[in-house]
Amino acid sequence: MSTRSTATIREAVAAVATDARAEAAHRERQRSSPADQVRRLAHAGLGALRVPVEFGGAGGTVTDLAALLVEVAAADSNLTQIVRGHLGFVESLRAQPPGAGRDELLAAAGRGELFGPAASVRAPAEPADGATSLVDGDTRITTAGDAVRLSGTKYYTTGSLYAEWINVLVPVENGYAEAVIRTDDPGVTVTDDWNGFGQRHTASGTAVFDDVPVRPEHIFPRTDPDSDAYLNAFYQFVHSATQAGITRRAGEDLAEIVRGRTRTYPLAAAPTPRTDPQVLGVVGEVVARGYAARADVTALATTFDRFHAAPPGQRPGLLADVVVESAAVQVLNSRLVSEATWLLFDAASASAVDADLALDRHWRNARTISSHNPSIYKSRVVGDHAVNNRLPASPLTKNLPTADASAEKPAPLAGAPGSPGAR
Repeated sequence: MSTRSTATIREAVAAVATDARAEAAHRERQRSSPADQVRRLAHAGLGALRVPVEFGGAGGTVTDLAALLVEVAAADSNLTQIVRGHLGFVESLRAQPPGAGRDELLAAAGRGELFGPAASVRAPAEPADGATSLVDGDTRITTAGDAVRLSGTKYYTTGSLYAEWINVLVPVENGYAEAVIRTDDPGVTVTDDWNGFGQRHTASGTAVFDDVPVRPEHIFPRTDPDSDAYLNAFYQFVHSATQAGITRRAGEDLAEIVRGRTRTYPLAAAPTPRTDPQVLGVVGEVVARGYAARADVTALATTFDRFHAAPPGQRPGLLADVVVESAAVQVLNSRLVSEATWLLFDAASASAVDADLALDRHWRNARTISSHNPSIYKSRVVGDHAVNNRLPASPLTKNLPTADASAEKPAPLAGAPGSPGAR
């Protein structure tokens, strides 16, 4: 089996990102598909970076992944969101016990095949008596003899249009499971009916499953609260890295615009924008936010890697760090990216609103990313843990019976009041 290295993946992904960066504004204006760039990223090995070496991947770290995600998002933020579901599912497979189905799918990821998610549903047209969760819906697994079938409808299936596989979240007797099918299986229809004003090319639309056959070894339970907490934090980490990439690109675009400006305002403090201290101050504010957004993503990635490197007995406390730090970074980066993509226009002049430049995509994409798992809920998670040493229950596992209701609470976040790292 051929293997990849982190270095070769980094080099190949950087080449794809360079081309995607040059095409991003044009693609935004023309609403053209990024399918070619997605396929090139898969071929470059972005989706295989975290796949273990024995399955053809590079066995890279989350820190390795963070750097690549920021670079790709700075080129085109649609691309990182497209592969987010794949990256999270690889993490899920890594946590599964060895088995024919799990090993087969990891090998597929190592070859460069992509997985797309199908977990959420649209809000119902008719209001229910009470609020419904994102995972409620009509998608079900049925069995008849040895045959297992999948039917139902999902929305927000980001990236599934570009993938070879779909991992579909379904309710089962003891909670939830993910059933994995191929996108070319009979009865699978994926439609790009996503109508968001940002992240327009993510194909976050509808998937319909009509009596699709499912192999039993491709059904994976989602019943472990710790694994579920990890996955939720990881999925948010990818969003935060995307926000960091957008913030970085806003600063780079602004610096380029100011360098090229030849006209100034009558009230300006200098004869040219590139020497105007007020304009330069705005550029610095935007660039600094990009630096901060990248730095906190890197710090979060280090926490993920520390979790993976720790002996099993030390992981509960480190899992608390992963969950809370991921929430904190979401709060910070949502603020940083929104400020940066708004401030950009203070130094870019009125000509920067020309639709051909498509600079508004940075704010629209940032706002769309930030609307996923809104930061108002994440700040509560951070505060609740700081005050009450309490972590959120997963919607997939919170009603499952626990083996030991008196289990010790997770250790507090490093640096929190009362923790060994407080300061």
